[in-house]
Amino acid sequence: MKMSVLEEKLRQKNLKITPQRLEILRAVQNHQCDHPSAELIYQAVKKRYPAVSLATVYKTLETLVQIGEIRVAIVSDGKTRYDTRMDRHHHFLCSACGGVQDVEMRMDCLETCTPESLIGKGTIHRGEVIFHGICSGCEAKQAPAPNTPLL
Repeated sequence: MKMSVLEEKLRQKNLKITPQRLEILRAVQNHQCDHPSAELIYQAVKKRYPAVSLATVYKTLETLVQIGEIRVAIVSDGKTRYDTRMDRHHHFLCSACGGVQDVEMRMDCLETCTPESLIGKGTIHRGEVIFHGICSGCEAKQAPAPNTPLL
C-alpha cells in the first residue's frame, strides 16, 4: 500500500500522521518474516528511529488493526503476529521455529455453517484455520543424514 493512501486513512480517522506510524507500517509490509511480531517490528523500526518505544509500536499496530490496514494473523507463545494480507486465508504454524506461512484452501463451511455451540451467542465475522506442525525447513534439519546409524 502506498503511504499516501495510509495517510488519507489516518486523516479520515482523525489520527496523527507521524513518521513512526508510517515506518511501523513499512516495517510490517517489508519484514523478511511474513508475519512479524511486535518485537520484530520494534527491532526494525529502531534502526531508523532509535528513540521509538516498544509501547509506541504496540499502540501503532493496534491502531493499524483497528483501521483495517493489517490484521492479527495468529497468537502463539504469547506473541501476536501481524499480517498485511487482508483477504480470507489460513495459516500454518511451525512448532519448531515458530514460522507462520499462508495457506490457500477453500473452506466454504467457514462461510456458511455455524457450530452448534455458537448458535445464539453472537455473530461470526471471520473464521479461519490454523494448522500446527513442523515446516519442511525444520524437518530437513532434524532428519538424520543418510547412512547414519540411529542410536
